[in-house]
Amino acid sequence: MPLLEARKTYKPFEYPWAYDFWKIQQQVHWLPEEVPLGEDCRDWAQNISEHERNLLTQIFRFFTQADVEVQDCYHEKYSRVFKPTEIKMMLAAFSNMETVHIAAYSHLLDTIGMPESTYGAFLEYSEMKEKHDYLQKFTVDNDEDIARTLAMFGGFTEGVQLFASFAMLMNFPRFNKMKGMGQIVSWSVRDESLHCEGIIQLYHTFVRERDCLTKAVKDDIADQCQTTVRLEDNFIDLAFEMGPVNGMTAKDIKRYIRYIADWRMTQLGLKPIYMIEDHPLPWLQPLLNGVEHANFFETRATEYSKGATRGDWNTVWSNFDSRRKATTNDDILLVDDGSEPGLFGEGVAAE
Repeated sequence: MPLLEARKTYKPFEYPWAYDFWKIQQQVHWLPEEVPLGEDCRDWAQNISEHERNLLTQIFRFFTQADVEVQDCYHEKYSRVFKPTEIKMMLAAFSNMETVHIAAYSHLLDTIGMPESTYGAFLEYSEMKEKHDYLQKFTVDNDEDIARTLAMFGGFTEGVQLFASFAMLMNFPRFNKMKGMGQIVSWSVRDESLHCEGIIQLYHTFVRERDCLTKAVKDDIADQCQTTVRLEDNFIDLAFEMGPVNGMTAKDIKRYIRYIADWRMTQLGLKPIYMIEDHPLPWLQPLLNGVEHANFFETRATEYSKGATRGDWNTVWSNFDSRRKATTNDDILLVDDGSEPGLFGEGVAAE
């Protein structure tokens, strides 16, 4: 049964991997109120420098809006075209989790006392507005547009743009600051990684069914990747407008997003562009595997109490490094199943 046609019965599934993604998302569900933010209020008021506060403020101005854009894609674009029930279940679960992220980021901003004007401030900064405007160009009007949109949102919006902000934010709990924020980010990273794997699997299945992955589409996707990185460079420069902060520079984050962008390109079955050899932020991996910042949890961030995911970030990155370094510039990686490095267990996305 094709992806664009409805099925009369719930089973048998044509895309059982989509149900698997739905189930995993349900098992790792969380809510903003589960994260204690009292210490974050004290840190915001007393323990962070002017440079750090400015960097956080610039990120916060677009942080909630970024997930609004992603949730809109699930609700307004994908729901229009994909019809099998198990696919709609996966998309609905991912979309719902984006609403949790939106509420969580808003809860953080409200708790530390940022005004509601923060939510519209992104329109006043070209570095943020350009990111917003670029995402409005993507449609699902034909097969090629659907392929481009899946790659853009699943690969580069959830997979690169959001990760740039995640990396900058996680530098703070690294120095024992804003630990509640760090918990929200670590759970969001886990969710967004799941979404990337699910949507990229949907992308591969769709382009195989519809035979729409032309050279022009591949070239467009590579351009989307480079445009995303360029827009993030501008945003990173804005965030660091007062200079570097303890433990992190704009150059570090720019190298990191190129490293992540190459990972997403290989997941999409395309050539990497930037060829960054090693993970530019080695401190990030153990931090994402760190102890939950909640007094009623003692497990790791990748093992949330309601349903543990399998694997950890060290495995994710080492797998990616080994696979990418084995690839020559002339190779095209045809990664269209669960073989890509995944935080959620090998083969979970395989058909």
